[in-house]
Amino acid sequence: MTESIPEPVAGTCPQCGNPVAAVLVRCSSCGFSLAGVGGRPGPFSRATIVWTAIGFLAVYLVTLWIVALAR
Repeated sequence: MTESIPEPVAGTCPQCGNPVAAVLVRCSSCGFSLAGVGGRPGPFSRATIVWTAIGFLAVYLVTLWIVALAR
């Protein structure tokens, strides 16, 4: 089963209310990031979040290992 990603649509900026084109990533008036608004992809994918969590866990485990060896 393949999920289709919806195409971004033109609309208004949720921050300032000015109209924004479907191709914009940021509002041209206020600079608000439009990630996740109007069918645009969100700022983080699931893979990015998982790999970030794995990285933090790895640093934590290495720190624990170093502390255990120092005692």
